[in-house]
Amino acid sequence: MRNLLTISLSLMLVACAAPNRTDTDEFFVVASGSVNVDKVPYFLDCLTDGFNKSHWGLTNFEVRQSTRASGYRVETYTGTLNYLLVSADVFSDGKVVLHESNSAALINTNGEKETFKNCLVQLAESV
Repeated sequence: MRNLLTISLSLMLVACAAPNRTDTDEFFVVASGSVNVDKVPYFLDCLTDGFNKSHWGLTNFEVRQSTRASGYRVETYTGTLNYLLVSADVFSDGKVVLHESNSAALINTNGEKETFKNCLVQLAESV
């Protein structure tokens, strides 16, 4: 019974340690910009495809895309611990913002950063 209690408490602590986007003090803006409104779906595809290619081999990562009231969100999580590493907001008006979690400090997120930058260059709003 004691082992079960120890395991349960450990699992709860791990779950509590994983930040989410409501923990605003746990995230910082890495990059931002804007794309043409008609290019928003293409930007989403570009991010999702690029984020999926950012980690390969023996690593366990998951990319999730969700619909938000103001647009969309594309995020990369570590699969085993379910830590949110990077989160990109793609707003319906074309504004795009990439956030990185403080918990990503020991994990290479250069692939997501490069993807965001490359997608922005490809689909940037004309001035």
